[in-house]
Amino acid sequence: MQPSYKQLFKENAELKAAVIKLKKIISKLEVRMAQLDVQINQNSKNSSEPPSTDRKASRSSTLKTENRPYHPGANRDLLPASAVISHDARCLKVCPQYPSAMQMTDKVFSWQQIELHEIKPLVHQIDLVTCRWPHCQVESSPELKENKQFLLGLKKENLTNLLMGQYRQEHRAVRTLITALLPKIVLSQGLICKVKALTATLLSSAYETIIKAAITTRQPLYIDATSWRHAAANEHLLVLSVGDVIAYALRPYQNSFTLKALVGQQIHCLISDRGLANHQIEVKIRQYCLAHLICNIQGQAEQSNISLDDTQRLATVCDTLQELFKDKHRLEKGQISPSTWQQYGYLNWRYIQEKLQDLQFKGSTKKQIKYFRAYLKDPEIPMTNNAAEESLRNLVIARKLCLGRHAVHGKRWREVLNNWIETLYRQGKFILDFLADAICSAYQAT
Repeated sequence: MQPSYKQLFKENAELKAAVIKLKKIISKLEVRMAQLDVQINQNSKNSSEPPSTDRKASRSSTLKTENRPYHPGANRDLLPASAVISHDARCLKVCPQYPSAMQMTDKVFSWQQIELHEIKPLVHQIDLVTCRWPHCQVESSPELKENKQFLLGLKKENLTNLLMGQYRQEHRAVRTLITALLPKIVLSQGLICKVKALTATLLSSAYETIIKAAITTRQPLYIDATSWRHAAANEHLLVLSVGDVIAYALRPYQNSFTLKALVGQQIHCLISDRGLANHQIEVKIRQYCLAHLICNIQGQAEQSNISLDDTQRLATVCDTLQELFKDKHRLEKGQISPSTWQQYGYLNWRYIQEKLQDLQFKGSTKKQIKYFRAYLKDPEIPMTNNAAEESLRNLVIARKLCLGRHAVHGKRWREVLNNWIETLYRQGKFILDFLADAICSAYQAT
């Protein structure tokens, strides 16, 4: 039986009502999805969220193997034939598959096993003979002055300094290691302290030489500092880095007078961050670290009292600063010319100045903005203070391990010895050879 027209009209009306209801539900779901997309895509650039909450871009799980730059394998070089004390030639005489004799070819693969000699101490004994005067019967003996004689022997003193200085080992670990190498030798705590004090005294003249070499150059001078509190007093470690020359200075204060007394004269190019009070140093070219400016802007964006508009403005400033680094990399690769790089740089800095005009911290940044773009005058001037930051890394780790040195000679030893450890490491030289020559020269001078 076919439905009547009345039933068809009724079903059609019900279907239209259902369609209208579904459209309303769909529109509500679309609005909700848009809101969720906005919440999911929020980051430090379009909201007040800190940069630490930003999500990293998802990477593909499949690695691209096409044109992948594999590095060649690195093998240990063989020592010369003069160093070989024993030799063994091995070959297969019978074929492992067929019982027939094998014939030797000119293809030889050599492998060297390196072994240590038996470690024996070389003991030099000094006898202080007591003598008696025949007339007055007074007995006397010669004195063994520490600044005239080696306390342990030259090589052993150098090894002790190297373990504590370059490899940041404490006194107990050094004593244990030396006892493991030489079972009959047991060093005392006081003897190691005397070795450090003697080394600091003998290398004082060499320390003044490296300080002078760091401040009398036209190359860019990197300055940085780290501070800590020890025994209810502040300790400050300053570093001067010029090329492959590193100089350290432990000072009780980190102010403008300390820096001026350390540098002592006009510097051609000075690179530092804004945390150092170096305004009294006469500098022809002053460059502030651009990476520290980015960190300061990101810290400003994470404050709770900053508005959403200011956060977005700071995000654009950070993006522009990152573009400066990208342009510098393009210049180093030869993709753009120096004139084009300078043009892009000045345009970006003008844009940054406009964005920073209405911000709360515009006082210091607006006045010192010229010190952040000094590198545009010369492509050889770096944009960051990474050289000084890297030079401080070893001593910062040592400071965290031992919380600084208690005695005065310990501080002086750390200040004097690490200059040469870091400098010779960058020059590709061995520290033990230098210590042997320097300490022997100091002994002969005294």
